[in-house]
Amino acid sequence: MAAAKTRWGILGTGRIARVLAEAIRRSDYGELVAVGSRDRARAEAFAAEEGAARSYGSYEKLLAAADVQIVYNALPNTLHHEWTVRAAEAGKHILCEKPLAVTVAEAEAMFAAAEAHGVLLMEAFMYRCHPQTARLRELVAEGEIGELRLIHSTFGFFVTDPANIRLSAPLAGGGLMDVGCYCLNFSRTMAGEEPARVCAVARYGPESGVDEQLAGTLDFPSGAIAQFDVGVKSAGRAFAEIAGSEGRIIVPNPWKPAEQSLVTIEGKHPRELQLDAKNAYVLQVDHFAQCVTAGARPEVTKADSIANTAAICAVRQSAREGRPVAL
Repeated sequence: MAAAKTRWGILGTGRIARVLAEAIRRSDYGELVAVGSRDRARAEAFAAEEGAARSYGSYEKLLAAADVQIVYNALPNTLHHEWTVRAAEAGKHILCEKPLAVTVAEAEAMFAAAEAHGVLLMEAFMYRCHPQTARLRELVAEGEIGELRLIHSTFGFFVTDPANIRLSAPLAGGGLMDVGCYCLNFSRTMAGEEPARVCAVARYGPESGVDEQLAGTLDFPSGAIAQFDVGVKSAGRAFAEIAGSEGRIIVPNPWKPAEQSLVTIEGKHPRELQLDAKNAYVLQVDHFAQCVTAGARPEVTKADSIANTAAICAVRQSAREGRPVAL
């Protein structure tokens, strides 16, 4: 007999909400039962197009739905804290879109609410659920490239619509929050430790007020260094490289690895490594469902998310103040 599927509700109707709706449909362990939006017509259109059984014209009504077991918070960055806490208070498990929060205090409050109400909260770094990421961590830990020296990552694209939330300062947009969170998470994950200090430079849009380009450096206690650059006003770029004393690993698609991903290892045993897997978003839905129903350990833990938020805040401060910031 097939296992009962977890029942999902989605807060928000933007692009990433549609990506998750498709992933839930393809999941072995998920079923999309409802979507909530402040715009009733948008919620109805989303439900019809994405296969949700019901739609609600408010977030509150979705949270009150008795058959919604897991809530995916796909709202803008500044709404993650409030609606994750409210979902926890409603007894719902929460997969919250990245970055989890704007401040460390918000992140801590979100997890405190989840713990107080006996529900799970996980930050939606879907790339962490793909076997490519796990294998990269193993290769570094096994000494495939010798002692870790440098992690370099980049993630950028060009936003043309001035109304896009990524260009909204009131909604905590900008390159660091939107895509820099990936680079920081990847760097910390590969290093296996937290940075001692960070340093960053940013260029802020004269109209948007957000960091449209940002480059940063993380200084790790072990001696490894991570460098990253991100932007929302640059040509599309996504790449990572992990360099050690005896080689390097080249990762052409670190953030959205394909169902057949390929990495190149130039080290003690040079080779191309192909990893077959499901779509990363589908794997994320399956994984979180297993955390809820079978007690699996979340791939992105409370400590991980709070530390990543702290790193984001330190980089933001460094860019604004033009100086290194210690963590």
